[in-house]
Amino acid sequence: MKRSTTNIAIIFLLTAATIIFEISLSRLFSYLLSFHFVLIIIAFSILGLGIGQITYAKYSEKIDHSLLWWMALPSISMFLSFTLLLVLSQIGVSSSTDFGLPIFILLSTVPFIAIGIVYAHIFEMDKRHVSTLYALDLIGAATGALASIFLLNAFGLVEVVAIAIGLLLLALIIALITVKNRYSKILVPLVLVVIFLMGFAKDALNFDIPVAKDPSKDLYRLMANPALKSEKLESRWSAFGKTDLVKFTYPDGTVSKSMFIDGAAGTDVISIDELAKDTVEMKRVLYGFPGIFAMNFLSEKEKDSVLIIGPGGGIDIAATYFMGFKYIEAAEVNPSFVALMKKYNPSTFNDKENIKVHVNEGRNFVVENKGKYDAVMLTIPVTKSSRGTDFYGLTENYLFTMEALADYLDGLTEDGAIYFTMHGRQEVYKMLANFLELQERMGVGQLEALKKVYIYSNEMNPVLVIKKNPFEQKTIEEAHKTAHYYGLDKEPFYFPYIEQEGLDTIVQNVNYKWYMFDDLLYDISKGSYAYDELWKTASINLSPVSDDSPYFFNYNNGIPDAMTTPLWLGLFIVGWFIVNHVNGWRSVSFSENTSIYMQRKFRAWALISFLLGFSYILIQGYLFQILNLKLSNPSQSFSLLLFTFLLGNGVGSLLTGTFKKNLSRKLIVYSALIVLVSLLTVYVLLPIWYKQLSEFWIALFLLLPSFFIGIPFPVLLKTASSLKEKKSIPYLLGISSVAGVAASIFAIVISILYGYRFVFLLGLFGYGVVIMLAYRLKTLKIVHT
Repeated sequence: MKRSTTNIAIIFLLTAATIIFEISLSRLFSYLLSFHFVLIIIAFSILGLGIGQITYAKYSEKIDHSLLWWMALPSISMFLSFTLLLVLSQIGVSSSTDFGLPIFILLSTVPFIAIGIVYAHIFEMDKRHVSTLYALDLIGAATGALASIFLLNAFGLVEVVAIAIGLLLLALIIALITVKNRYSKILVPLVLVVIFLMGFAKDALNFDIPVAKDPSKDLYRLMANPALKSEKLESRWSAFGKTDLVKFTYPDGTVSKSMFIDGAAGTDVISIDELAKDTVEMKRVLYGFPGIFAMNFLSEKEKDSVLIIGPGGGIDIAATYFMGFKYIEAAEVNPSFVALMKKYNPSTFNDKENIKVHVNEGRNFVVENKGKYDAVMLTIPVTKSSRGTDFYGLTENYLFTMEALADYLDGLTEDGAIYFTMHGRQEVYKMLANFLELQERMGVGQLEALKKVYIYSNEMNPVLVIKKNPFEQKTIEEAHKTAHYYGLDKEPFYFPYIEQEGLDTIVQNVNYKWYMFDDLLYDISKGSYAYDELWKTASINLSPVSDDSPYFFNYNNGIPDAMTTPLWLGLFIVGWFIVNHVNGWRSVSFSENTSIYMQRKFRAWALISFLLGFSYILIQGYLFQILNLKLSNPSQSFSLLLFTFLLGNGVGSLLTGTFKKNLSRKLIVYSALIVLVSLLTVYVLLPIWYKQLSEFWIALFLLLPSFFIGIPFPVLLKTASSLKEKKSIPYLLGISSVAGVAASIFAIVISILYGYRFVFLLGLFGYGVVIMLAYRLKTLKIVHT
């Protein structure tokens, strides 16, 4: 086997294993830790790739260049790192402890550093095939992204990580066979035995991973309660995360079952058949469900069909079933959740002819069934676990934007209504801000808009009801009186058509004020205040939320607290680059034979490399954000988009293998094409075809911009391969990698503050700067042509 063919195979296996391990780590930490800790750890982990590449470049002259020893590092470090992470979870170490988070970061980063070292070594030793190597790197990553879906759905998390380690061991075997030294005959059989044993250790690898001692995890709090006896009935890993079904036995002997997603978002399992047998229990369960109150005021023609988004353990399904809805549909995004419910709770999820549960993202599903439902219900559909490209966005964020609300309204019949059961007042205010802003954009003023709304609360879970058309005054008067009777008049409380009542008096020199309705909402409904006073006067962020900045659960004005540590990391990376660039990259320690002319070339290449790595992530983030809304499963959608994007990049990179001269001109031309094609895609093609695109065509659609985006960086690497200095390519790889980590962080911050559209434009600006730099270098004859 030729050395170049060997390197191509190794790079493919290396990057496929890396992306599988990265996605597996995100799933592990999403289960063990709070979502903002996941963001911090994954950001540091991916930074490890750049650290490894730069470390190799800096110390390459002082280390043994034997590929065999370096090839052993990734598999060994990945095994040890993941094993120690599991041990820490078993002994109860949490990221909330003083030393827990740094340990998690260190253990997660080490394998990526090892991978970065091997990666840089191969690129440095085979400069002539740099375009092909980079293309196979991207194609390998694309394969790993797609494979991770099927692997995580088919196997447990530990087994999937074992498969990633197996891919690294396979790469080691290829290296051993190619080198053919005295160690090969011993090591090849030994590694094969290890892989063989791993294949037969399925039962040993399929063990339960306990949730960490994190107070934010519902599962931990309940299982740690000494008054409850808990037993896990079944657990399942999938690309979505880990789903646990747990049975709890209370001191009085009663038993309940609850489902958890990633150790959070606990929901009670409700059986329709069991409730039907016990009317006392039925009343207790249904009366404890806040959303059922509003159903009492629906006519028979308003109960033909209902869609439940995020049915949980079945309380919404049971409530609508017993309240007489003729046809009930539910959309649940987690396939493991539905599978376990059909197995353990069939009467609610499977056995009734008028109940149909779909595995689908709720918003996507309601768009597909426009104008069909008398009711759309969302009862706290919150997973509290990270998803998507940035590991900051929650699965449910896109359920609570203005555009989502518009989709729900379009999904209703003319007499239909949406029922939001929320956690607290702030969520009600924020969704109401969405509604009022949406109505204003549709030409409906605040006085008319608030005739379509009423709010009641049991003090814990307020319910916001939004009707497609204004409520009848008679219905509102009846509901208002009944709400007072049942004690559902706690704050926030509002009904249209009803006059405000209040009390303002002084008792023992203390001024007491009481208002029946939320005073601000009432004044807005009467026109005393403009509707935007709802969020402008708030001390927290209650502004309307759009798909362009879909962070419904961000209540911070400005940068969220959870982003503080990642932001400092991003600023450190940018500062590190600026200091090195201003100092002329003295840390590179060029050899004495390297001329000033060549050092100036490297300095220019370093700046272009940083800009390309930064802009690449910004454009990718925006494209993923707008296309992900069309796909039906968040975790699978992300992997599909990532596969397509990386595949397109890889094909574009392969094209650069045919480039022989005029490289600086090609860098200019293809960077300009990225800007033009991206603008054409976002502002022309997507608006025309967006509503008609299926998931398959979205994947193909993404190939167009991704093909061109994959070209400039390998062109830069080919240009740098002409420099005889043995450090240029590893340094450029490392600079691009760390730039990508910083860009991922800044993309989140910028999208929170200004929206993803600004992220996109900033990415295009970055490519524009690349064009100007490349043109200037060309005219000054600094870049080799």
